[in-house]
Formats: sequence, C-alpha cells, structure tokens
Amino acid sequence: MHEFHRESLAARTARHFTTGVLQTWAMDDVADDAALAVCELVTNALRHGLRHQAIHPLPVRLLMFRSSRALLCMVTDPSGDAPVLREPDYVAETGRGLQVVAGVSRMWGWARLRPVGKAVWAGFTAEAAGYR
Repeated sequence: MHEFHRESLAARTARHFTTGVLQTWAMDDVADDAALAVCELVTNALRHGLRHQAIHPLPVRLLMFRSSRALLCMVTDPSGDAPVLREPDYVAETGRGLQVVAGVSRMWGWARLRPVGKAVWAGFTAEAAGYR
C-alpha cells in the first residue's frame, strides 16, 4: 500500500511504486500496462477525489493484490462520486484517464466504500503461469 496527498509528483511515484512491486512479484509482463493504469487512477483520485478534503481528510491510497495469474490494482479516495468514463475529446488536454485504464486493463470498475469514499480498480491477467 502507498498513500498520496496533494503531491506534484504523485503520478510518477505511483508508477515507480507499481513497477517496483511487480518486479518483486516477477510480473514483468503486466508491469507497463499496470503502471500506466495506476498512474491514471491516482491522478484522477487526486484531481477529483480530494475536492472535499476538508470534510473527509483521508488520503488517496494505492493497493495491489495478486494471485498466480492475476493482478488487481485499486485506488481509494474519500469522494463518493462515481468515476465517469467520457467519450474521448480529441482536442482536450484532459479527460481520457478512464479510457486509458479501460484500454490497457482486462477489466475495471469501482465500488463505494463505507462509511465514506470509493475504490476504483483495474484488473490484469498475466501471460505466463507460474509466478513466484
């Protein structure tokens, strides 16, 4: 688990953390896609999930879970607002984060947390069996 607050380098930190954990787990074949998805999820959580931080002063958290052939990357934030998968605006500079997550992951979704917040997750399937 890694926690983030309003840090200017949070996306880079999330990418490095994810890559390091996946190297330790010998899941190199999903590392690039997972790092990209985590980068987008953390960026979205910091941008949208901390809007009401004075009401709910909770950090953004990155959690990763694995099985022998699957990886789940989850980012939690204190907002209960649903993530919105937008149609791509090809001239906009932002707004495509969940499109990227949907494109690189096998599946993605979200769930409300109790008493406050949400978790947005992306799942990946490893190419090779037999991870350590």
